[in-house]
Amino acid sequence: MKKILFLLLFSPVLLFAQSDTILTIPSKDEPADIFTAGLGFGQDLGGIGANLTYYATNRLGFQGGIGYALAGIGFNAGVKYRFLKGATLTRRTPFFTAIYGYNAAIKISNLPEKDTLFYGPSLGFGFDSKALGTSHTYWSFAIYYPFRSNEVANYMETLKKNYGVVFKNDLFPITLSISYKIIIR
Repeated sequence: MKKILFLLLFSPVLLFAQSDTILTIPSKDEPADIFTAGLGFGQDLGGIGANLTYYATNRLGFQGGIGYALAGIGFNAGVKYRFLKGATLTRRTPFFTAIYGYNAAIKISNLPEKDTLFYGPSLGFGFDSKALGTSHTYWSFAIYYPFRSNEVANYMETLKKNYGVVFKNDLFPITLSISYKIIIR
């Protein structure tokens, strides 16, 4: 009986203490950004380069990138759709993206005049991850699937037949993108 009385008397205190602990944890949500600039590597950055994104709404952004893509200067432009919870960025915000731009680079060691970039559409998905201890920067990680035309394979075959080029690697069917973004506004 004493145990039941003890629980009845102190259960509100225990529950309050637990709920108070939960309520005092600061929220990690931040208002959605409008304009970002990023540095890194990937198709959305034109290779190793920079990317700018303007968010017309909390979820829909327009992006462009330019960079060094081994065989020359690569560029792209496209859209990014974020899956937000309300109007705020969370610690990890998933997104879908569609871009048009550089999606294959052919670099030949002894024939630099045959180095070529190919352009086409690519679809990707990934997530933005808020950097620890800051509210104005985040990391962006994505996987892209480039839709490469037959022109790429035909060019590689031409190089093999006419110039004796031996490719040590095939083109990867997917590409990765990693960038560090700064929220400008």
